[in-house]
Amino acid sequence: MNKTSRHVLLGQAIMTVATLVYGLGPLIIDLTATHVFHPEWTPHARMHMVWLLGINTLIAILALYFLWLYKSIVFGVNLAGILGLCVYGSFMLSAFTSPLYGGSMGDEAGVPLVMGLDANIFGFSIALTLLLTGWFLIRKNDLYHAGH
Repeated sequence: MNKTSRHVLLGQAIMTVATLVYGLGPLIIDLTATHVFHPEWTPHARMHMVWLLGINTLIAILALYFLWLYKSIVFGVNLAGILGLCVYGSFMLSAFTSPLYGGSMGDEAGVPLVMGLDANIFGFSIALTLLLTGWFLIRKNDLYHAGH
């Protein structure tokens, strides 16, 4: 395996971690009493939460397919990156506009801050950085530009 293909594999692995964060992380964390089974949530809010979890998980599965199995590495990597940006971007948009719709990043007894930031913003910011780093590693290599 040459240096170029190692960088592509490393980039794919890093993008995979970032994809699993949005595809599995919320599914594991939010199918609990803090979200889906929260006693004070309305049934309609619960339905929307389960819908969101399904969307994130299915988008992640689709992204992983294109990242690893699609015949065109250029198209597959770019689509996987764009899908990840859509998920992380929509999260950040909802977080930063929450004062406009009366939303909140957490409850009083919720997750503690991490280095002064909400744990969700902290974790998703790291995962977004991983997604972009992996994408950059792949895109800067000759194998990517050759379209293999």
